[in-house]
Amino acid sequence: MSVLFLGSGPFALPALEAMVRAGERPVLVVTRPDRPGGRGRKPLPTPVREAASALGLAVEVPATVNDAAAIERLKSLDPEVAIVADYGEILRAPFLALPRVGTFNLHASLLPRHRGAAPVAAAILAGDGETGVTLFRIQKGLDDGPMVDRIATPIGPIETAGELEARLAQLAAELLLSNLPRLRSGRFTEAPQDASRATPAPKLPPGMGSIDWSRPADAVARFIRALSPRPGAFSFLFRGDSPAPPRIKLLRAQAVADSSPVTSPPGTVSRVAKHGFRVAAGGGEVEVLDLQPPGKGPQASSAFLRGHPVAPGDRFAPFPPG
Repeated sequence: MSVLFLGSGPFALPALEAMVRAGERPVLVVTRPDRPGGRGRKPLPTPVREAASALGLAVEVPATVNDAAAIERLKSLDPEVAIVADYGEILRAPFLALPRVGTFNLHASLLPRHRGAAPVAAAILAGDGETGVTLFRIQKGLDDGPMVDRIATPIGPIETAGELEARLAQLAAELLLSNLPRLRSGRFTEAPQDASRATPAPKLPPGMGSIDWSRPADAVARFIRALSPRPGAFSFLFRGDSPAPPRIKLLRAQAVADSSPVTSPPGTVSRVAKHGFRVAAGGGEVEVLDLQPPGKGPQASSAFLRGHPVAPGDRFAPFPPG
């Protein structure tokens, strides 16, 4: 079967690698153009471009896959199926008409829940008990095409968005491999989505990471995990009379189920122990498990405390002084 594979980000890698291991080598891999990255902000290839080159696959990087030149080039390959995963561009009608069987997307949610660019973060923010991966046919609307198959998985109680996305990427690879034979034969069914159950999952805006400690503890903890590791939830730590509170990136936290009343104002460090510390929220406490101080790598809060003493009464605030 002649398969086009469109992908850019790391979520697409397990699916592409699984295809190659299974002998289902795409006739062409299409990825997005290089973008500035790293400390030097030099143009860097997408993870899919690097992986495809290492696997010896043909790779092309059109500025847009929707222009006439790109359409004519892909049409010459006479594709039967196009598989899309974490590609990064809306596909227009001329492209969708190219593959004889159709264009199918691997989406990191149990559609119709969490349609959009950030379904993993949305699932954690909403407090969902489970999520999954859906293989569906791409149509004109946003993630609204008929579903071919799904795999569900529970969300761990302290799982971050980064960890969950990595697990879902592996499930997406399994889902794709189990369905490729059916796509090849044309013997597959498609179930329409119930639009009344659809929820939006738009891209996370860059400036949304500031933590509002006045919210309930469970909501604060979910916010921290949903933004971990990117774009990152943060707060400024005021310790004693320090004039320059550091901006701390919080990576993992959980709400504390404790019957003891919390009287400290939201954002105040309420309890400190060797293994970590708690922060008062609008209702209850949040136990900080992992964090990242300025100029350092991610670390457990217990490691942070060994070099940065924190005491009850210190406080986290959404903004620096002034």
